[in-house]
Amino acid sequence: MQIFESVIKKSGGIMKKLVSIALVSIIAFAAFATGGSDAAASGKKSTVRIMVWSSTYDQKLAPNNIEADFEEKYPQYDLVIDKIDYNDLDKQTLLSHSTGNDYDVIMVNHSSLSSFVKGGVVAPLDKYLKDGSIDLSYFSERAVNASRFGGKMYGIPFDPDCRILAYNVKILRELGMQPPKNTDDMLKIAKAGYKKGYYAMAGGLNRSTFCVYDLGGFMLNWGIHVYEQDKNGKYVARLGTPEAVDYMKWAQQMYACMPQDGNLDNTVARSMFAQGKVVMMWWTPSQIASVIPKFADRADLDFVQMPVGPTGYRSSAMGGYMWGIGSGAKNPDGAWAFLRYALQPEVQGKIARGLPADSRAFDYPPFNKPDYAVFREQLVKAEYPCPLTSVLPKVFETWNRRYSECMMKLITPEEACRLGQQEVQAVLDTIK
Repeated sequence: MQIFESVIKKSGGIMKKLVSIALVSIIAFAAFATGGSDAAASGKKSTVRIMVWSSTYDQKLAPNNIEADFEEKYPQYDLVIDKIDYNDLDKQTLLSHSTGNDYDVIMVNHSSLSSFVKGGVVAPLDKYLKDGSIDLSYFSERAVNASRFGGKMYGIPFDPDCRILAYNVKILRELGMQPPKNTDDMLKIAKAGYKKGYYAMAGGLNRSTFCVYDLGGFMLNWGIHVYEQDKNGKYVARLGTPEAVDYMKWAQQMYACMPQDGNLDNTVARSMFAQGKVVMMWWTPSQIASVIPKFADRADLDFVQMPVGPTGYRSSAMGGYMWGIGSGAKNPDGAWAFLRYALQPEVQGKIARGLPADSRAFDYPPFNKPDYAVFREQLVKAEYPCPLTSVLPKVFETWNRRYSECMMKLITPEEACRLGQQEVQAVLDTIK
């Protein structure tokens, strides 16, 4: 400072002005340097916590570098991903919510969404969707509608699946029959194949979802569900209808041509199909990677959409996952940034294990392969087998008991439907 004063005295007014300007600049820089910590703090990355099924992470997110890709596109965020085992998904979601440590983004099993809405675990998404960054017109309308409760949307489908019908080309050629177009065709093929020593289809009754997703999934082609919601909002069982009885008669005849092993493992059943022991199979997206390689000749396998039922209706049982935002999310804006990113068509292809929810994503790898072409057509007509409610798993368990008894011919289709109607309705009546 003494040097500055000496120079000022010797240099007169002009130098005094120049030095004054320099001093102001030094002071301003010092203020920026010391006060910059506050500015830097405001510009720090904010954390976005998401939880996903460990298989989704291991098979899709990690190999496709989703974390790094998101952070490159949204540098203001630091993505933290928790990998959760399938059986712990709901427990971890509920635990984090009850302890006030909500995730920003939650991977929600479709069957759990209703209970999460009821428990206040997930937040409505309508205010975010207003920005127009996600075009739901390309999504399955039925899947989108099933995500709405009380007029508000709580989940966005991102990894749905559905069923198509696979068949063995070689066996059908041997039988002199064409691929089935309707459920009557299926039954004719089943009986003809069984006489020749082939099983019609294969699956185990021990799975509680057998009655709604496996052989039970064909009930949708009779135009009915295990239960529906009436115009007054009440959930009503539909098993006492003539259509349900007619479907059960068809299913009982189909099952008579299937392996009579109630505990048949899915992996074994699918291997039997690949080995040429089974004529037809309800086919899910995961089987493309797990079952096709087991075929000695890929040309023996082909697909069609689910067959048309006697009422002229065609549908397919949908399952899968949705994205949700935690009701207590610490970074809701960051959560929405991740959803905007994850739900773009080209990214859905990198994240979905089953099928992408947006039809445009079928134009991107890996879903632009021919093996997915029939799925693309079928997904438009797919639907959840029942409305999404908190008692859905209990309904599956309850109905599958009577369904299994009917398949094993312990009770008649009429008895199964009568008892199922009463018992499923009793479960539905517990919904508050």
